[in-house]
Amino acid sequence: MISNKTINAMDVCVFIAAQQNLGRVSTTELAQRLHLSVSNLESILKPLKDHQIVTSRKGPGGGYEIRGDLALITMWDIASVFEPTLTQQGGDEQAIEAADYEWGLEKVIVDTLSQAALSDFVPVQSLQTHVETPVINRFKFKPLATPLLPKAPNSVFQWHMAV
Repeated sequence: MISNKTINAMDVCVFIAAQQNLGRVSTTELAQRLHLSVSNLESILKPLKDHQIVTSRKGPGGGYEIRGDLALITMWDIASVFEPTLTQQGGDEQAIEAADYEWGLEKVIVDTLSQAALSDFVPVQSLQTHVETPVINRFKFKPLATPLLPKAPNSVFQWHMAV
């Protein structure tokens, strides 16, 4: 069985990959769009970051993005972060006692997810356009107003030239 955490991790990676050309995705935006709590999202993103599937940047314009080529990252790469295989569950000393159908089911799941690349789940439109995200200053100042130009001469010399 694939856990809900693994399914959520796949959803997170697909969403980040779809938004990749629009800039980095913040934790708040991910939580709102995928209807996950921030703490649940952070428990998903930390292992993905540790396994170098996603990368993050702090500060203005920061957020998460997929690390590497989307066509080279398989869905099993994402799932294997959260799903231990039967041999991993048993440890080195003792292999777990599993029925033949369990080994067969695991093989089917691993093979299926290994054949699906992350780029297969990203819409083509989001891969074609690239927009740089504007960097917002950390103080959030508004742009300066255009300076007012005098409509009348402001010195004797300008008045003399106008006459």
